[in-house]
Amino acid sequence: MMKKEYLRRDLRSIKPYQAGKYAYNLKLDANESPWPLPLEIRAQLASELLNGNDYQLYPDSDADRLRQALAEKLKVKPHNILIGNGSDELLHIVTTAFAGWGDKVLCPSPGFSMVLWYARLTGAIPVTYRLNEKLQYSAADIKLALEAHSPKILHICTPNNPTGSVLPVSDIYEIAMSFDGVVVVDEAYYEFYGESALSLVDKCPNLVVLRTFSKAMGMAGLRIGYLIGNQELTAEIYKVKPPYNVNSFSQRAAELLLAYPEIMEDRVSKTIRAREWLYNALVGLRGVEPYPSRANFILFRVKNGLAVFRGLLKKGILVRHFGNDPVLHNHLRITIGREEDNKFIIQSLAEVLADEEGWS
Repeated sequence: MMKKEYLRRDLRSIKPYQAGKYAYNLKLDANESPWPLPLEIRAQLASELLNGNDYQLYPDSDADRLRQALAEKLKVKPHNILIGNGSDELLHIVTTAFAGWGDKVLCPSPGFSMVLWYARLTGAIPVTYRLNEKLQYSAADIKLALEAHSPKILHICTPNNPTGSVLPVSDIYEIAMSFDGVVVVDEAYYEFYGESALSLVDKCPNLVVLRTFSKAMGMAGLRIGYLIGNQELTAEIYKVKPPYNVNSFSQRAAELLLAYPEIMEDRVSKTIRAREWLYNALVGLRGVEPYPSRANFILFRVKNGLAVFRGLLKKGILVRHFGNDPVLHNHLRITIGREEDNKFIIQSLAEVLADEEGWS
């Protein structure tokens, strides 16, 4: 008896997202923070957990207290903000809201692979615009791609994952004003860059900005992201947001974290200094070509990406390898660690390269 195919025909060839599982001592493959939640926040959460909570009740579906705290920080109104279960969920929600069957969704390449995946889940057609040979954005190339494809959604990730490159806010404004679809500006790594398209949400009625607590804020395991847009566009997106999508514990942790900006600012400053040190150290290694980055990671090219990935893994260091990607197959992406981690990385990478190339 033949097995019946229940899955939608257009999804039968799609591969499920599966995070690689490796044994490691130092995890530097996912752009996570090297620091845990601050002790002050952990203590407060533990106290509230032990002394009374309302976890038997559904969470606040609108995350009103967190939205209010973010609104005060960002100098916008709460109705400009929508909270998600990580910015990943918000990417899915935005795609569902604005792209239907057969519509095109335009994404950077190389870029964040989940954007393409969410487009396919909605029945839309993902199409890409290429970064240049130095893996930098070109506003002119984006405009040409918009003319060629006429997409419903344009994605811009700045700083871009996995390249670390950025697109100036002035270019984003010009593109958004000349495009009649929705522009999604993913600023997951904004804190390490400092320039934002946030000022454009009231000028460009078709633009939304996405941010996350997963990177600089060190809350990847608790899944909190947020979207900022003008009131009308955010209200449209809200129509497809699942109810109760963010749990009460994560909402409270994010709210508390916003009360300690000095801790986060110190950690971001340390990461930026470490990034510049690591980049310069990589430049000094024979056989390594790093790309300038404004995020908390560095992408670099080597002669044999798989061999170097395996060599580092043998030393307990897990970095991101891009497998059979036609552009990035000999590239590795490494998360910025603490000072002692970065020194160990450089020493280990030098040893792996020496072994691989037979250098004495």
